[in-house]
Order: sequence, then C-alpha cells, then structure tokens
Amino acid sequence: MKYLFYFFTLLLLVSCVSHKQVTYFNDIKDLQTGQLNIPNAPKPILKPGDIVEIQISSASLETNPYFEKDQSSVDDGFGGNMYQINAEGLIYLPLVGEVEIAGKTKEEARRIIEVNLLDYVQKPTVNLRQSDYKITILGEVNAPGVYEIPTGEATVLEALGYAGDLTLFGQRENVLVIHDDGVEKSFHRLNLNESSVLESEQFYLQNNDVIYVQPSKGFTSKDDNIYRILPLVISSLTFLAVVVSLNQS
Repeated sequence: MKYLFYFFTLLLLVSCVSHKQVTYFNDIKDLQTGQLNIPNAPKPILKPGDIVEIQISSASLETNPYFEKDQSSVDDGFGGNMYQINAEGLIYLPLVGEVEIAGKTKEEARRIIEVNLLDYVQKPTVNLRQSDYKITILGEVNAPGVYEIPTGEATVLEALGYAGDLTLFGQRENVLVIHDDGVEKSFHRLNLNESSVLESEQFYLQNNDVIYVQPSKGFTSKDDNIYRILPLVISSLTFLAVVVSLNQS
C-alpha cells in the first residue's frame, strides 16, 4: 500500500501548476516598493464601423433641434444621437453633411465637428464619446465573452478583470492580443509574468480587440472537465491511501 501512496503523491505533484506560472510580474513580487516607467496610454483612434454618440448645442437655439435624434438609423437598439462611421470614414450630420473622423482621436474628431458647425450655428459645443467599445476575451479565463467597456479605454489587465481573471491553467506568459485597426489585423503576445509588459503599447487595448489565453501545456480547453477535477481526484485518492496505510501499520 505504501507504493500506492508514493505513486499518488508523485502524481499529485506532477499535476499541479507551478506557483511561478500563475503569478503576475514575478520580477517584482518580492519588492516592497519601486518605480515603474509606464508610458501614457495611447489615444484610441476612431475607425470605420465605430459608433459614436455626439451631443451638439449652440447659441443658435433655432437650429439645436436639428441635432436631436430620437432613434439612430444604425440599429433599433440604439437611441439618442448615435452615428456609425461608414467605410469611407465619414459620418453625416444634419445641416453639415459628411464629416470625416476615422483615423482621428475622439478629441480631434470633436474639434473637427465644431469647426464644421461654425458655418451653420453660433458658438457650437460638441461632446463626443465612443459608445460601442467592446473587447472579446476567450480561452482560459473564468468568464469568457464579449465585454462592453463603458469608459472607452482598457488595459489587458482591466479586460481580464472583467472576465474574472485567468484560470490556474491559463498561460500568463503567452497571452495573445489580436488587433483590428480597420485596415488590417495584427497580433501580439504578452508575458504577464514580467513587469516589462506594462511598458508595451499593446498593453493598452483598442475597440474590438480580442484576447486569447492559451491553456498550459498538457491541458485542453476549459470544457475538458477531466483536467479540472484531476487534482481533486488525486488528492482524494492520496488521502484514502494514507488512511489505509495507517490502518495497516
């Protein structure tokens, strides 16, 4: 029986994921304080297909109603002053007509709209926000899915927080970020075990980015329950072996 005990103990140790693999920023975990050279987040760029909400007011009270929409033509689920940027990078504003805002930051787009309004209204004020900012998170996370980010900005860590963090079997050293800028797709791999990831531009996400967390080697997808319950089964069998061994001694 003691051989059975040794076998199950060894199997339990082999099946465990190492502590280093499941912790973030291993290079600073033992430090009490320190400095991190984290760059400012890049400004998100608007692109074709994005939906923006635009609120316009001015000193020309007679023209203000032109900019108040009851329902967006984009989708029945959107109300208010919603505009979708078309394939040419344009939106169409009442009175003004087409305005190109793709390839611009939200602040740049806001100023462009204000300038275009000057020919039609007095002292225009424009508020603009991106209303469809979402991130898709797949793989070894506790709650995969598509998440809308109300603030319109997110880092990889913030996005993973929405998904309930990585499971124990997710490869923190190999997190794939797929980016679509409206022209082409690109991908980048991030190592969340190292604090240097905080200095990467890819640490900051953009609208419609996809995060994929690959399972650790030797494990399949989250739906393969045998790997989920294996440590528990091995632990139970090990405990049983210990009890039997003690009874026979």
